[in-house]
Amino acid sequence: MSGKFERKLISARNMRRQIDAFRQDEGGSILLFALCMLILMLWGGGMAVDMMRLESQRTHLQNTLDRAVLAAADLTQDEDAKAVVTDYFDKAGLSGYLTDVSVTTPNVSGSAKSLSYRKVTASATIPVNSFFMDMLGYDTLFAAAGGAAEQGIEKLEISLVVDVSGSMGDPSTASGKTKLFDLQEAAKQFGFHMLCNPHAPVSSSGNCNVEQGTVSISLVPYAEQVTVHNDVFDAVNEAENSRYDISREHRYSACATFDSEDFGTAVLSVSDDIKRTGHFDPWNNADEPVEDLVCKTDDWRIVRPMVAHHSDLNHLINNLRAGGNTSIDLGMKWGAGLLDPDLRPAMQLIADPARAGGAVSVDPEFTDRPYNYETPGSMKIVVLMTDGANTTQHQLKQNYRYGDSPVWRYVDNSNKSSYSIYNAEIDKYYYTGDGEWYDDAYGKGTEYSVVTVTCTGNWWRGRTCKETTSSGTVTNGSIAVQMTYPEVWETFPIDWYTGWSWLEDPLDYVYRTEKDERLLNVCAAAKREGVHIYTIGFETTSATNTLLAQCASTPGHHFSSDGVDIYQTFAVIASSINKLRLTQ
Repeated sequence: MSGKFERKLISARNMRRQIDAFRQDEGGSILLFALCMLILMLWGGGMAVDMMRLESQRTHLQNTLDRAVLAAADLTQDEDAKAVVTDYFDKAGLSGYLTDVSVTTPNVSGSAKSLSYRKVTASATIPVNSFFMDMLGYDTLFAAAGGAAEQGIEKLEISLVVDVSGSMGDPSTASGKTKLFDLQEAAKQFGFHMLCNPHAPVSSSGNCNVEQGTVSISLVPYAEQVTVHNDVFDAVNEAENSRYDISREHRYSACATFDSEDFGTAVLSVSDDIKRTGHFDPWNNADEPVEDLVCKTDDWRIVRPMVAHHSDLNHLINNLRAGGNTSIDLGMKWGAGLLDPDLRPAMQLIADPARAGGAVSVDPEFTDRPYNYETPGSMKIVVLMTDGANTTQHQLKQNYRYGDSPVWRYVDNSNKSSYSIYNAEIDKYYYTGDGEWYDDAYGKGTEYSVVTVTCTGNWWRGRTCKETTSSGTVTNGSIAVQMTYPEVWETFPIDWYTGWSWLEDPLDYVYRTEKDERLLNVCAAAKREGVHIYTIGFETTSATNTLLAQCASTPGHHFSSDGVDIYQTFAVIASSINKLRLTQ
């Protein structure tokens, strides 16, 4: 018994040791953790598979819907818009998943082909059975798609604002031709796509299929100033219900001087009174004629509002030349201002066939333009192009814009003019004819003295000269007349005026930093009114491109171009304007 007991005891002890060893052995415990993690990974992967299947179906659904609404909104589409959308879904194997289709058109009379605006909105939902997410209680997932497309060029107003400063006459680094030439060719293509045929190859001839009166383009050339036309200024002043009054101190040229606050709004001016820019030459020397004017008078520089025919636009673009400083802010100001409904009374007056003698005309079909900003089916666009940064702008100080000047004109019997300049400090008049000071402006009734030099003898025998002085009163010629400041600036460069030391500098200056700020302000104001802004930097610096990108509706509305790709740039902008737009 003793032996059996001992053997059993030993066996029990061995078993206890084995149990203790098993309990303390950690080998293989990671397997259980790995099994748990594997299950979780398989579950997570399965959820990802479900989401990928959902996104794949949603993408397929959205792409089909986008194509369907684009095709249905096309104004050349003769089929019923809802039927077109339904047909797209049927052919894509998505029949039954279309939940809603709505079509918006203006109230028009006549055939469907006269329709000039259409908007199609649609939505769709497709169920997707889940493979793994049903463990969470989601047996079915739903992929939704929605979108809208519209096309409408019935009420399209465009301001084409182009740089014609002196640097535009320089050759392009890419094409070797002048930048102005490249701009002209590209702008003419743009006009063809807008006014004649959005889809055909560019051509100056051929049938146009854009309905007459649907698109207007205002051409705004700019350099240091924007030259309008006295006919436009007259119409602004004369039109019934016109908000503005443009000053009338001269008619030598027609530009406007804006204050800084005017650039914070899309309307032409905050004030009802717009200041006409002085007609002056800040560049030429005192002895040179008045030629290099701030407000240029060349016919090709004049703003042409609301051009209706691409052949007319081609003619205007072909006539452009280059010269002067650069004021991008003023170009944009006029581009936005010509889209503002405040100018409608003036445009109606210019378009009136009964108005005789007008050098600037507006097509009678555009008498209701510029439209109100909220007009359904309308779109206002500015295409702003420059080849450089803003440069210094010259303008007259307020006291030198109009009124009597210190300059007096005397015209003698031979019709020769001479001038006296008043010095208020000494209360004397300096006569430019003899360089002497007088108590009165030189002219009829003015006392004078003349020194005469008389010489006798020959040079080889000796020659003697004698001075004699005579005095008297001017009895011939006209009475001296005090000139107004506009008359002075029309006669002499600024350098002539400032050459007289007792006269003050009549000029103020607007420098680049302020002009950049003005540009961004007017761009922001136009965008707040819903104006779409495209900008083009033609071989411009990165700093100018950054400024233009900020001005544009979005950074994607800004283009940096050279003499080769500026053609493509204008074509892309034309396509962007003309194409059907996904609006949601």
